[in-house]
Amino acid sequence: MNQKKNNSHWLLLFAIFLFMPVFGANVRLRGSNHAEYWVFVDESLDSLNYKEHLEDKLKLSLSYRDLTVKGALFLWNPSLPSSEKLRYINYTVQYRKDPVNFVYGRFYPTFGRGLVLNQFLDEDFRNDNSLFGVRADLKYLRSRLSLIAGRPRNIFFEENIYKIKNDTTDQIRGINLETKIIPKLDLGARYVRVNRNVDLTPKAFTELFGGNLGCQFGPFETYFEYGKHLGCHPVIGGRLKGDGLLATLGFSVPGFGISMQYVDYDTMGFGGAGYRYNEVPTPIKSGISVNRGMDEIGYGVSVNFSPVDFISFEAENNKITQHDTTKDWINQTINMPSKEQSGVLEQTLKLKSNPTVDLEITTGLDRLIKQQIEIGINRKTETKPYGDISYNFGPFYVEVEYEHNLIRCDTSDFYEPCITFGVGRPELFILTLRYEWRNRIPAWLIHKLGNEKAWPLAELSLDLTNRHNLRIRVGGEKGGLVCSGGVCRFEEPFKGVKVVLSSIF
Repeated sequence: MNQKKNNSHWLLLFAIFLFMPVFGANVRLRGSNHAEYWVFVDESLDSLNYKEHLEDKLKLSLSYRDLTVKGALFLWNPSLPSSEKLRYINYTVQYRKDPVNFVYGRFYPTFGRGLVLNQFLDEDFRNDNSLFGVRADLKYLRSRLSLIAGRPRNIFFEENIYKIKNDTTDQIRGINLETKIIPKLDLGARYVRVNRNVDLTPKAFTELFGGNLGCQFGPFETYFEYGKHLGCHPVIGGRLKGDGLLATLGFSVPGFGISMQYVDYDTMGFGGAGYRYNEVPTPIKSGISVNRGMDEIGYGVSVNFSPVDFISFEAENNKITQHDTTKDWINQTINMPSKEQSGVLEQTLKLKSNPTVDLEITTGLDRLIKQQIEIGINRKTETKPYGDISYNFGPFYVEVEYEHNLIRCDTSDFYEPCITFGVGRPELFILTLRYEWRNRIPAWLIHKLGNEKAWPLAELSLDLTNRHNLRIRVGGEKGGLVCSGGVCRFEEPFKGVKVVLSSIF
């Protein structure tokens, strides 16, 4: 069945490009290609093994008047041909002529800021959340009405393997209205229904709905969004209810700005094991969440201050944790100790100065406390002072950075310094040398990240032309937990060579 479906995709693309000459000069063809090839050491077995990683993604866009056809061809092959591999073809046919926009194929809808529906593509993090179906948009009187229907798919990269997280059998229907009839006042309302085979009865479907209000007056800007989740308890049945709240407030004048954010999620996140259809925002800038909208409450405060043109100061204090459900009357009566809750505290200070036009100096301090976030670690504290100096000599520039990460995991203390040197010439090359090391290895860390204590790395980026870039990376990377937009994955330590060729045409 999948082979027949892939063949039909190929026939559609072939037919489109076959008739290109008929339309003549009105046809515009654009595209890009991103290819990666890795050779690395796998130390998971007793003896050393060398593995390969090959992936390529070709994007094409063909436009003729109000009609656009987009396609993406992806190929990933691991070292062993008999093991799991991934190949797919995405295509989208779009007709756009105001006030109407119609899309058929694969697309990435986000309603509001994601409390109800958030399907997105993060290519740097290799996280692909999409729908395949139809979308219709209608613009009228500074308003936009959107209707969508499709089946979801989530492709995620972790532990050096691409995985399809969901089974693509769910059906998503949605409607979204955004209007700005009143100047400087944004209003929105939305509704999403998810039909699943696992629902126990026809009435046990999942609904997500809500709305938003945003306004700007003078130096102030505010945004408020609410979402409601009505679902079904798995296996046992019965109605499942949840709520989500996101509020932001900003104030900005020349030389000074402050922004504040508040989130409160109670059974708002919806999806399955390892994926969400509504990936709710996290106030943590490093991208960490506690449980991705299931039980979270937090805030973020960011301040920017620039007293003079050549000096700027930034400070942030962000926190997210679970709701405190231990302080009920039962625990208080029997004097039970409160259970430690999962959470993240993120604090940053940054000072940037430009004493001259060609010189830039940056110093800062990052502090991150993770409580029951990483598996096997109850509490992890990272305190990282750093400094960066860059100077532009005209035809080329030089940059030197040093950071000293002090880490405490439960009862273990160690540190990880890192020094980076870079030299480059704009639109020609960039050479980066990095050396990172760890002063000692706690015994409990070896099974997760190996027994390496140093990771030298060299990277050369070459602009072959203004349309082609080649990057070659040789050395080691320590691995660990990495996050983006509330989604986290564990990256295996890397020792080997990565070659990346990017092209646009």
